[in-house]
Amino acid sequence: MAKITWTVLLCLFAAGCSPVMVSLPYNPATTAEINANIEVDKFEYQPSKPEIKQNQIRTTAMGTTLLTENVDDFFTNAVKREFRQAGISLKPGAKCKVAGEVNDFAVDDLGYSATYITNVHYSVMNSNGAILYDNIEEVKFNTSKFVVAQVIYANLNKVISDNINKLLTNPDFINVVSTKCVSGK
Repeated sequence: MAKITWTVLLCLFAAGCSPVMVSLPYNPATTAEINANIEVDKFEYQPSKPEIKQNQIRTTAMGTTLLTENVDDFFTNAVKREFRQAGISLKPGAKCKVAGEVNDFAVDDLGYSATYITNVHYSVMNSNGAILYDNIEEVKFNTSKFVVAQVIYANLNKVISDNINKLLTNPDFINVVSTKCVSGK
C-alpha cells in the first residue's frame, strides 16, 4: 500500500504520469530583410526515437509534452511567419522552394536547468528541383528549469525563431535567395 501511495504522490508532484498538452503560441522575431519569392513546402519531423510522437517535444525528465498540432505543421507555419516578417513573398509560382526536416526539437530538463534544442535541415531548390542551398542549423541555450509556463512558452518560441533566424542571416542563404529566388530575375 505504501508503494502505491508513493507512486501516486510522485505522479502528482512530478506530473510524470500523464502527458501535458500545450497550445504553443508562436510570434515571429526576425529582423532580417530579404527580397525574394519562395514557396514553403511542409517540413518533416524526424524524431530520434520511434516512441516520440509527431506532436511531441522530446524531453529528458519525467513526463511528456505534446503540442496541439504536429511539430512538422507547427514548424512549417513558423517558417512562413518568419519569412513574411523578413519580407519574403510566399506567393505561388515562385522560382524557389524551401523544404526541411526537423531533426530535433527538445528540452533537456534533467537536473536543475533546461537546455532548449532545435536542429533543422533546410534545403532551397529551384523550379527544376536542383538544390541551391543545403544546410543544418542548430540552436541550443540553457535556462532555469523552474519558471512559470509563460517563460517556458517564450523559451520554446525563442529556440524555434532563433533557428529560423540563423537561416535568414546565413550569408550563403541570403546570397542564393536574393539572386536566384527573386521574381523577374
